[in-house]
Amino acid sequence: MLPAAIRLAFLAALVLPLSAGAEPGLGRALPSRPAPMAPSPSRLAAPLAAQRFVAGDYVSLREAAGFMGMRTSWQEKERRLTLSDGRNKVVVEADSREANVDGLRLFLGRPAVLKNGVLYVTKVDFERTLLARVRPGSVPAPPPRPRVIALDPGHGGSDNGMENKRLGLKEKILTLDVAERLQKILVARGYKVVLTRTDDRPLARDKPTDFRRRSDLANRAGADLFVSIHFNSLYPDTRTSGTETYTFTPQSQRSDRAWSPLEADDTEREPVPVNRYDPWSALLGQMMHREVIASLKTLDRGQKTMHSAILRGLNCPGVLVESIFLSNETEATRAATPQYRQQIAEALAAGIEAYSDAIAALHVKPARASAVSSLPPS
Repeated sequence: MLPAAIRLAFLAALVLPLSAGAEPGLGRALPSRPAPMAPSPSRLAAPLAAQRFVAGDYVSLREAAGFMGMRTSWQEKERRLTLSDGRNKVVVEADSREANVDGLRLFLGRPAVLKNGVLYVTKVDFERTLLARVRPGSVPAPPPRPRVIALDPGHGGSDNGMENKRLGLKEKILTLDVAERLQKILVARGYKVVLTRTDDRPLARDKPTDFRRRSDLANRAGADLFVSIHFNSLYPDTRTSGTETYTFTPQSQRSDRAWSPLEADDTEREPVPVNRYDPWSALLGQMMHREVIASLKTLDRGQKTMHSAILRGLNCPGVLVESIFLSNETEATRAATPQYRQQIAEALAAGIEAYSDAIAALHVKPARASAVSSLPPS
């Protein structure tokens, strides 16, 4: 692994300012449900040095690929750049927010920009969205291997969440059932687990306080990671299906919802507590998304961000997982069975274990460090 000083100098050289001009194009995919509220920060322990321009600070993906020890391949017709190394593969397309990391859909905070034959992504997207997913060893100050897991069964009390009235399904009931199943799995594997609620009562009468108390409870328990469990819906649309995984929106970026037509720009300039863990939430999100889709064989609707009031106050990495759609009759029928909810719980457990293993690997010091070696494999 490169010494810190050399690594910082190299990273700083990657960042090139784009001249002021037309705003890059909008992203192509829309989030599937409204996002709660909150802000975000862009300050890694080893931040990239760059000048500020109207269009923001951008990183050349070809230079970034060299830093990460990856090859690049440009497809002119698709205006798409592929970064690969035999283990990881990243695909980014010009003028699009949609990328693909190791076969999984990922939505960037801003569209990639093609300028003078070079494809760029924002510094924030490189540092806080892509890097940890591909080269977590290059991100400074990894968190400890998780020991305490906070599980958040979405909704509760008068807040039913999403419903499938034909099947008599309420999101608040299903999320608690999955959380309890997941708790049993994790406890058997040696984790300490805390649930934000253990019955049908909310944590507070009003939603903002309820959301805040969920993260407060996790913080008081000393949680090392936080998973909020949800089920999706798009009524009256009953055809949409699949899995979405959300992390908190990084500072200075719009949430996915805000890229939808007619939605206001919800960029927030000040950081919130959970933004300190943006790269690690990204890594956790990648692991959770991968395991849920692989287990449930669901459609990949992407890894996205939201200004979630549930996640914003966390002192640890956090994700919100929408495993399936209750508005889709096929998926809802499956979710009505205990066997399928057990499968969801096992998939979530597999994601947590994969994240835990990845973090543990970062704390194992190599026998010899080379000043000229490439970054360690993820």
